[in-house]
Amino acid sequence: MPGHVYLFDIRQISKALRERFGVALKIDLSKHHCSGADSCIVHTFPSAERLAKNSERELRKCAVGYRAAHLLATARLVDSGEVDLDEWQVLSDTDLRQQLCELPGVGAKIANCVMLFAYERLRAFPIDVWIERVLRQHYFPRARKLNTARLREFSESHFGEHGGYAQQYLFHHALSRARKSAVSRKQARKWQE
Repeated sequence: MPGHVYLFDIRQISKALRERFGVALKIDLSKHHCSGADSCIVHTFPSAERLAKNSERELRKCAVGYRAAHLLATARLVDSGEVDLDEWQVLSDTDLRQQLCELPGVGAKIANCVMLFAYERLRAFPIDVWIERVLRQHYFPRARKLNTARLREFSESHFGEHGGYAQQYLFHHALSRARKSAVSRKQARKWQE
């Protein structure tokens, strides 16, 4: 599906961005009672400044695809001072979502992810294809016409102050069921051979 990035892809992209543009840090593992190596190297997430100094072509090497242009444009807005993400901490949820959606390539789902994970807004409820599917199955099994706006209204009123936690549990549930279903189909094919 174009536009959809799966969990594995996100992890790979995150790792590639950190390794290519982040700062390398040596971690002393002996203090953590780990067996094996004494230390390891980890990479920080890159700053807006480091990303802004690169080209779209360089960002694409991290498998971000068409998102490279949006990531670069946003990094340049932040690096130039035109956008101060720290100042947005005091905004209401509605205003914060609106500001985030004005950034290049950011829609409601990504805005809600940023609100939940970066700004710790626990009411934020990101709705992707997995969440939409689980909401439809468990809360609206007979509804034919149901758009994302209605699902968002429902999630905000039904889950309230801790919608972000509910979203994470629902996401885990949806992924777990999908994995079990995939394993079951694979086993069934083996048995049929």
